[in-house]
Amino acid sequence: MLRYISIFFISILFVSCAEFENGVQETDPKPVVEGYLIPGVQVTIRIHKEIPYTADSTANKEVPIDGLAIKLTGPNSSVTLISKGSGMYQAPADFAVKVGGVYSLNFDYHGKAISAITKIPSKPVQYAADKTIISRQAVNLTPGFNNGTRPGGFGGSENSITLTWSNPDNDYFISVVENLEVNPVEIIKFPVDTTRVRPNIRFRNEPIQGTVAEIRSQSFQYFGHHRIVLFKLNPDYVALYQRNGNTTQNISTPPTTINNGLGIFTGVNADTLFVRVIPE
Repeated sequence: MLRYISIFFISILFVSCAEFENGVQETDPKPVVEGYLIPGVQVTIRIHKEIPYTADSTANKEVPIDGLAIKLTGPNSSVTLISKGSGMYQAPADFAVKVGGVYSLNFDYHGKAISAITKIPSKPVQYAADKTIISRQAVNLTPGFNNGTRPGGFGGSENSITLTWSNPDNDYFISVVENLEVNPVEIIKFPVDTTRVRPNIRFRNEPIQGTVAEIRSQSFQYFGHHRIVLFKLNPDYVALYQRNGNTTQNISTPPTTINNGLGIFTGVNADTLFVRVIPE
């Protein structure tokens, strides 16, 4: 679960861009923090340098920041995170992240005090799905198959999954789907092409404040078992998600709750359901 959560959250984080002061690029990039506190999961924080925007922005690479003395404080204890290299820092395994707890992060970087604070939300309540099995038509686009032009799985709402949960406080939620098969079988079989990139085994809906989300059958790219994780979010994550969107080209200052830095330090919580996609 930790591997999955880490991949999901890091994948949507912005590549930050150094600010400009009177047309002059800031010479002391800020630290960018990526930290998600999840009950039952060992705390891992990632920190790298702010990437300056240039005409050739593709030449810029993330530079991890190692060797920092990072203090993590919770309701009952404080710990110094262990630097694991490549900008990764980890709390001791016995440092507990608890629902409702307030946690703070503090460290010094180039003479500035960097800090952030977050609260851990409760787990989603009454999370349910109206189906545990859905079907999609297998499609073969390889030469010699006459159904190659027919899209599979566009059966309409009757073949979609409806997720529901309780949300009396109008909190934010996002649902994420991941295929669990060791060797997942694609629903649409394409002609052999060694340069073709296979579809992602994960996809997600947009953050919402409602109580219902629909996952359409055509969103699934693979047959087999999937997990559908419903994350309960703090507003700071949603602000960054909405600002980031699907691009890293916007050079305006991104929203952040990191004092004297950039990025995100936030609590999340989740519950999981499972569904199987079978051929029609």
